[in-house]
Amino acid sequence: MANLPATDPSMDTKDTLKVVVLTAIDSASNASAIAALVALEKIKIAGIVFDTAQPSFLRRLRNLKRNVQREGSPYILFRVRQLFLTLFESLAARVVPESQTLALLARAFPERPLALEHLSAMFPIPIHYVDNLNSPAGVDLLQGLAPDLGIVIGTRVLKRSTFSVPRLGCINVHKGKVPEYRGLPPGFWEIYEDQSQAGVTIHCVDDGLDTGEILAQECISIHEKDSVETLQRKLDGLAETLLVRSVAELARGDVSRTPQPASNHRPKTSPTRAQRLELEQRRRLNEMSRQSLSHLLKTVFAVMVYYSGLFHLVQALKRALGANRVCVVLYHRVNDLCEDVLTTSVKRFAEHLIAIQRHYSVITSTELLERLNKGARFDEPTVIIHFDDCYRDVYTNASCILAAANLPGCAFISSGFVGTTRRFPHDLAICPFTLENLNEDELTGLLKRNFEIGSHSVSHADLAQCDDSAVTEELTQSKKDLEAMLHKPVSMFSYPFGGKHNVRRGIADLVRQSGYHAMFSAYGGYVSHRTDPFNIPRIGASGRFRPLDLILEIEGLSLGAIWRALKTKFLGPEPAPNLPRLNA
Repeated sequence: MANLPATDPSMDTKDTLKVVVLTAIDSASNASAIAALVALEKIKIAGIVFDTAQPSFLRRLRNLKRNVQREGSPYILFRVRQLFLTLFESLAARVVPESQTLALLARAFPERPLALEHLSAMFPIPIHYVDNLNSPAGVDLLQGLAPDLGIVIGTRVLKRSTFSVPRLGCINVHKGKVPEYRGLPPGFWEIYEDQSQAGVTIHCVDDGLDTGEILAQECISIHEKDSVETLQRKLDGLAETLLVRSVAELARGDVSRTPQPASNHRPKTSPTRAQRLELEQRRRLNEMSRQSLSHLLKTVFAVMVYYSGLFHLVQALKRALGANRVCVVLYHRVNDLCEDVLTTSVKRFAEHLIAIQRHYSVITSTELLERLNKGARFDEPTVIIHFDDCYRDVYTNASCILAAANLPGCAFISSGFVGTTRRFPHDLAICPFTLENLNEDELTGLLKRNFEIGSHSVSHADLAQCDDSAVTEELTQSKKDLEAMLHKPVSMFSYPFGGKHNVRRGIADLVRQSGYHAMFSAYGGYVSHRTDPFNIPRIGASGRFRPLDLILEIEGLSLGAIWRALKTKFLGPEPAPNLPRLNA
């Protein structure tokens, strides 16, 4: 059946619409979309049919030949490099098994489906695995489920023998506006061609590629800071909304359909490496860096350090010599929206915590200050987990994962943002999303999840550019505001824009005089028993750190950390912050 009927009289006598989902992608966005369908009235998800087939050796050879013809002989060297990168990436990923990550996330978010297996256990919905949806076995399986409707979310091109099995045929979730953006990949060509919008289409499946009648179609704006990844996440959300609406209309029997307009647009195909690189350079995106030679070399180095035993040897030597130190790891936001140096995805944050918990003791900031004030050495390698600014996802995402892992955290809050729609200046420069701030109830809720709260000023001002009276006002008012919200003392402060060039002379004294007991910076470094409580360094982390990258950075064994240590040894330490004091 190529097209859905405008109405289906038999629906009036049926209690439910029996739906089968056909997919080859196991992702949180797909699981979320299916979960949203489960919540609809008169809808029954009879099963998920998952296509597991991998391209044959001959198919791979044909693809290689086609790509060499399209991109030239350097493509062969690129594929060889990619083969090595895939190998070493898999070794890096083994540091934290995915099963442990999913288990932690399932504890943190029992109501949120994170993958198809998790979704199946929640409702439950059977998952049927088939080698090829177009094979006789795939068709037989689909016929055995006797669905009214098939929903296609990311599969191979289906043959008529497959998509015509459901009584009402199949509909496809296409993350592109048709007919202009038939084909793949979602979001890339719209950005590459400097479009102002990208769309999602729900359409009937027919014999063509994304050519069936349209049930629903909407567009969203493309932000000037959107990467392909961030745009794809926006399209995921829009796709879920349109899919739920379309299936609800089908269940009521009042679906409308529109034939696609005549068009000479050819289906989009995978971009060449040159096109990807052009887009990265034009919009300063981060797509190609993960495929670069430098990334491969860093990955090989990290894998060798870890699996050679050097990482564990260094830790053992530090313990034996009483040279353990603390690393304060600084995050800002934890969400699946942004793709930048301040953001860590939900899954990556869980991976970080598992890696940290396996190799380090995790303590609170208060425990750290108690040891520093006594000058006490640390018995084992130790980590502290911090967050700066005022992002709501620290409560909705990060604190849930920390609580599930039974780990403490500390959030430094810019009090003037609590409960407001204000945006941080750095977000205006790099972020294509409007991110919500914590409200007062969520701020106090962090305390119940084993968080400590510190001050991050009122307005997130660059204190190096403020005179002493303005700095004092930022310090004292933030402390006063937060204590009124929390009904408990606030005694720690973290420096906004905490680079060395942002920390000027005299501010540590003002922090102390304002009633704080500690000040944290953000320009890197480690904490020993000799560290000044009013100059505690922190290391910034984000989703660009794989778990292996993070623990090597914490241990001082990453390439960057080794380079900084060599510079210090042979060139001497960098001068301490000593900017001129600005008097009132």
